[in-house]
Amino acid sequence: MGRQGDHQDDTADVEATPVLFLRYVAAEDKPDVSLMRYDDTIVLLFAKAPVAGQVNTRLIPDIGEQAATQLQHDLIHDRLDMLTASALCHVRLMCAPDEQHECFRSCKQSYPIELSVQQGEDLGARMFNAATKALHDHRYCIIIGTDAPALDAEMIAQAIEGLRCGKQAVFIPAEDGGYVLAGLSKPREELFRDISWGSAQVMQQTRRCLEEHAIPFLELESCWDIDVIEDYRRYLQQISQG
Repeated sequence: MGRQGDHQDDTADVEATPVLFLRYVAAEDKPDVSLMRYDDTIVLLFAKAPVAGQVNTRLIPDIGEQAATQLQHDLIHDRLDMLTASALCHVRLMCAPDEQHECFRSCKQSYPIELSVQQGEDLGARMFNAATKALHDHRYCIIIGTDAPALDAEMIAQAIEGLRCGKQAVFIPAEDGGYVLAGLSKPREELFRDISWGSAQVMQQTRRCLEEHAIPFLELESCWDIDVIEDYRRYLQQISQG
C-alpha cells in the first residue's frame, strides 16, 4: 500500500523471468470461521482486477504484460490463501474497479470472504471509506494490499494485538518508503489526506501526521513489497523455497 505510481510501458523482455502459477486453497479447505482468532477484526485486502496492461505496470518492461497480469492473479490468491488458512479474522476483498471480474467472482466462491468495491477519488479516500465502513461493524480493521507477499499472518496478528493494547493506529512500513499494512481502531481521515501516494515519502508523511495529531500508534518492523524487477526476483525466490 502507499506506493501506487505504476509506470506505463509496453516494451517487454518476456524471457527475463518465468511465470509461476500458485496452488490455491480449494473450497473444501475453507477454515471454520467459528475458530477465528480475532472475531472482532476484519482485514481489508485491496486488489486491482488482473486486467492486462493495468496491473504491475512497472514490471511490464522486464517481464511482459502477460506475466504481470498473471502475477496479480497469483498474488490475490496467495494473500487469500494466507488470510483464510490462518483463520485470523474476517476478510473483505476490496475490488477495483468493481466486483465483476472473473477472478473476484471465483475468489468469492472459493474462500470465506466478502466482496466490496473500492470507492474514492484516490487511494487515501478509498482506504478511509473502506475503513469507516468496516469499523461500523468491527472493532478493528487491518488494511493490506496484494503486493507484499512477505507479510504473513503473524505480522498481521502483531498489528491486531497493538490495536487491542490501546493503539489507535498500527503501521508496517514498506522498505521503499510506503507501507504494507495500516491498522485502525477509529476512522482517522487525517491519516489519508495530503499524502503523496506513489512516492517514497508516504510513511514519513503518515508518521508526521500521527505525531501532529497525537494519535497513539505502533510502528512495526518494515517489510518488502513488489514494485520493480528486483522485488519480483525476490518473490520468485521466496515461492521457489516454499
